[in-house]
Amino acid sequence: MRNLALIVGVLLLVAGGLISAGLLGFDQQETVAKIGSLAITKTERRKPPPLWGLGLLGVGVLLVVVGLRAKK
Repeated sequence: MRNLALIVGVLLLVAGGLISAGLLGFDQQETVAKIGSLAITKTERRKPPPLWGLGLLGVGVLLVVVGLRAKK
């Protein structure tokens, strides 16, 4: 349990830091027009809100503290 909390906590800290810094995002494709077999698509780079990153950082810190304080 201790190691699991530490590992998940560190992963959440990394993900939260990347999201808060604006370095983590995803591509979203949308079909704009379709005529027969011809389709026009638009690709947009989306980023999660920085508040999500701060939330992940907070949960990550809690898990790391719990993992460090847990008895072996």
